Amino acid sequence: MQPQSRQHRYVIASSAENDAVDNRQPERRETPGDASINLRSAAATVVAAALGAIAGGLAASKLPDDKFIWTGFVLAPLLVLLEVFFKSLVALFDGNANAARLMLAGAIVAGFYVTWFAVRSL
Repeated sequence: MQPQSRQHRYVIASSAENDAVDNRQPERRETPGDASINLRSAAATVVAAALGAIAGGLAASKLPDDKFIWTGFVLAPLLVLLEVFFKSLVALFDGNANAARLMLAGAIVAGFYVTWFAVRSL
């Protein structure tokens, strides 16, 4: 009787292991916390847009028409506040720092300029 090669023994062992493996995919269940995380991140985004809109309305009503460059100085304190409280705000986005920064900064800037142009067009 000839001894089996290492490669042949491995093939036999791996095929026996594959027969015992359960190939079914586990059922995915949504955890109850997922919905609240989405709701909290949406609420934070709406609050950021509202703060940007308030700042945009105030800046549009107070700044001269020919001083558009000053809008950056009005936005800066809101963006600094965002960075100061960033660690606590990231928790609202399930720990995703990139999503938190993009959504909140985008909401502040969008709220600001939508209100700015709306007030200036009146």
